[in-house]
Amino acid sequence: MKINVIGFESSEGVSKKTGQPYAIGKLYAALPLAGNKGVKGYMGSEYRCEPSVLKKIEHNQPPFMAEVEFQDVMRYGERQQEIVSIVPTEAKAPVATGTAVRA
Repeated sequence: MKINVIGFESSEGVSKKTGQPYAIGKLYAALPLAGNKGVKGYMGSEYRCEPSVLKKIEHNQPPFMAEVEFQDVMRYGERQQEIVSIVPTEAKAPVATGTAVRA
């Protein structure tokens, strides 16, 4: 599915409360509103994913278009979609860091 990525975030660490490790990734997308007469624009949607999936796109500056693959997972007795793969369709090179030197 092709989506318009408008943001993403990831967090990894160890819970101070339980001492258990955690890894949380979220991707935010703008999806076109479908439908009836008088409906225009986009709506925001949030998807969960592993932070390792987001590492592949972290050099991209949103917004950008990407092809994503989902899988259904059960979380707290509820079926949810989770992103398992993301590939930008507008490839961008990583941003260089450091200072430029003029000749």
